Amino acid sequence: MRLKIKDRMLIASLRDSNVYKVIIDYSGGGDDGCIDYTEALDSEDKSIDTDQVKKTLNALDEFFYNLLSNHIEYDWVNNSGGNGSATFNVATLEFEIDHYQNIQENYEYKFEINGPSVIA
Repeated sequence: MRLKIKDRMLIASLRDSNVYKVIIDYSGGGDDGCIDYTEALDSEDKSIDTDQVKKTLNALDEFFYNLLSNHIEYDWVNNSGGNGSATFNVATLEFEIDHYQNIQENYEYKFEINGPSVIA
């Protein structure tokens, strides 16, 4: 994975703050998608909620969005869209996505109702 210098520095900042992994919840539909929630966890899965970590996660929002868009096979931001959760391992740069694609189905029913039976 090729990282921009800015993203490398931000990920290094997470490592320096003892962040082991980042949980990313996302959703999309219509013609819009977004990162709904991010959470930084240490190696024991305890939340790290400092102001510095929050700022770093906010700065990485575009990085996470692009990772999702580049690796989800379906278009999760348009039409019925999709949603899910992803885990980014800060140490190994591994990215695991648990994705759900929304599918709209239409069923057509045609029938006739004849004459007086409609009113009766």
